[in-house]
Amino acid sequence: MLQDVNSQLNNVTQYVGTMAASLSASMAQEASQEDPQQKSKEKAISELARLSFTGSEIVEAATVFAKAPNQMNMMLALPENLRREYVLKMLSDEKKKHG
Repeated sequence: MLQDVNSQLNNVTQYVGTMAASLSASMAQEASQEDPQQKSKEKAISELARLSFTGSEIVEAATVFAKAPNQMNMMLALPENLRREYVLKMLSDEKKKHG
């Protein structure tokens, strides 16, 4: 009887291990298929906050980034010391357009 219980426990352990491996692989695949643009957006918003932009400035910049993702990509490509100046110019240009 003890061998039977031990055998059943081994089967359960193997089953749980297989399920865990399958779940882990599924999660890894899902993460790899995540929208790469979403990560850039999150990074850009975090960068704007780090650069001490106000909430309304962050919203304005996010609106520009949504319309023109190349603006966001350029900001992230610039050296850190130029990013704030770039965003200020971008926001100023945007206000002039819709002025």
